[in-house]
Amino acid sequence: MHVKIPESYKHWKPVKHSVIKNDVLAERIHEYGYAVIPFLNETQLRDISAFYEQEHALQIKDGGMFYSLYSKDLDYRKRVHDTLGQVFKTLLDEHFKDYKNIVNTFITKASGPASEFYVHQDTTALDEYQHSPLSLWIPLQDITPDNGALGVIEKTHWFFSPYRGISFAQPFQAINDTVRAYLKPVYLKAGEALVFDPRIVHHSMPNSSGADRLVALCGIFPAEAEFITCFKSTEPGSKIELLKQKDSFILENDSFFYDCHKRPKTGHVIGEVEHDFPEMSRESFEELCALNGIPKPEIIGAASDTRCRMIAEPDGINLTESCEVASPPEKNIWQKLKAAFQ
Repeated sequence: MHVKIPESYKHWKPVKHSVIKNDVLAERIHEYGYAVIPFLNETQLRDISAFYEQEHALQIKDGGMFYSLYSKDLDYRKRVHDTLGQVFKTLLDEHFKDYKNIVNTFITKASGPASEFYVHQDTTALDEYQHSPLSLWIPLQDITPDNGALGVIEKTHWFFSPYRGISFAQPFQAINDTVRAYLKPVYLKAGEALVFDPRIVHHSMPNSSGADRLVALCGIFPAEAEFITCFKSTEPGSKIELLKQKDSFILENDSFFYDCHKRPKTGHVIGEVEHDFPEMSRESFEELCALNGIPKPEIIGAASDTRCRMIAEPDGINLTESCEVASPPEKNIWQKLKAAFQ
């Protein structure tokens, strides 16, 4: 297996996931970034759905996205994590080894125009020179073209930086329209799991089905991996700070939604790195996709004019603050003109 990567990124490449028991599955995810496996049975689906109904009172008009990890109610967050973890434990042990279950959470996509989630990679949470993260995205109902499928671009976990944070722009942010053309929706049956490297470029399609789309998300790390987050000040020339956190950070941090762009309140700095992974140009991205045989299905279409509404609390409180990744610096007039004619 050989994936062609940008010349400027050759001092880093993702390491193979050490937690996956099945060698074929491990190779598949290492190269392509994702795979689909059977996971929950009917009884487990019913139990999780009943627990969800017990904990939530979401009545969201016009669409939106709810993440249980955004809530300020840390007891609720832990209750969700522990209850889902009890269901997942035997299944995770079947597929994975020497791992720790960092987080289990619910994601709800309410039907309506404000339900499309932007193109992104998930933020850094460990030392990616030594380890690779893994997530399981598990729908509680069948995923269709109408209810908010996850769109992915295979192999893109090889293309970008090991340093990602909500406080600084992603290297493909200026070419989102080009990137969207390569997204491929993944349609799963209820209880199947999309096992994916959260560094692959992905996106959540809008939900127009008239009903909420419910997903359980599970995150696992190698057992020995430390929890490390990235933060970058807005000061010109500032470096990316690497902060070591407790394993419980993702269950205890109260700023994933509120004040999400500010310096974390916890953790200590263990290093600083230059922000020297350059923005990806349209030409470079398309060339990499061509070299690596990445298809361009052009299924997703243009981005919605309606901003995704983010919901922070399980009672359905809608707030206008967003946790989208920070925007890149304002372009100068020549860059704007150049972009307009490309």
